[in-house]
Amino acid sequence: MKRTIAGMAFSLACLMNLSGAQTINYDKVEMENGKNTGMCVKLPMQPDGIVRLSKIEVHSEYLEEYVKYAIEVGEISLRTEPGVLTMYAVAEKENACKITILETYASQKAYKSHIASAHFQKYKQGTKRMVKALVLSDQTPLNPSSSIANIIK
Repeated sequence: MKRTIAGMAFSLACLMNLSGAQTINYDKVEMENGKNTGMCVKLPMQPDGIVRLSKIEVHSEYLEEYVKYAIEVGEISLRTEPGVLTMYAVAEKENACKITILETYASQKAYKSHIASAHFQKYKQGTKRMVKALVLSDQTPLNPSSSIANIIK
């Protein structure tokens, strides 16, 4: 079972990997090297944009189920929400139950739209009993001119 959980945590990190693709419009599907990425084109970061680290500790008996929910909400959010710029989740090597998600939203409006979405509400309600601890920590980028483009391959 430990191997399976570690594999799922690795898969979660791989499915939400980083890319250098730049996106600024949301009226078409994003292209990278001439190939359809299956992602909506992203809005640019606004002055009221959000950079957040969500630190989650999951009860060990729910880890596999939690990871499935996290992968699903991350993929749907990145593919369908122009204002969700990054959903990059990782698990600690020493304790896979400790998960950190780097989230970036183009604006406060984009964040509010995200948390009102059906897929986020499904995640939130479905994982409520699984979460032992949750800390949401908003961040200030040291170099605001740099950005992360997050795509699902």
